[in-house]
Amino acid sequence: MANPVLTALVADTWTKVATNVTSGFVAIANTNPKFYIHTYVDTGDPAPTDNDEAIQFDPSGIEEISASAGIDVYIKAVGAAGSVIVGV
Repeated sequence: MANPVLTALVADTWTKVATNVTSGFVAIANTNPKFYIHTYVDTGDPAPTDNDEAIQFDPSGIEEISASAGIDVYIKAVGAAGSVIVGV
């Protein structure tokens, strides 16, 4: 696993935080947003355009990444800009 990376997020915009991964984590680094949501797509598929398949972050502020094939992970900071730490 590479060193964790701090990733800035624009408010209310899907941001790809990991590409073609099968394991790792995403942790909330900034509590300014009302909440964070996340989703994933198969690597190479289009980015999400709505929140239909989004899940709100666990109250612990840490989400594990685990997939049998490569996925692209997207995070959205809702209501304000934010940041997450990504370890993959």
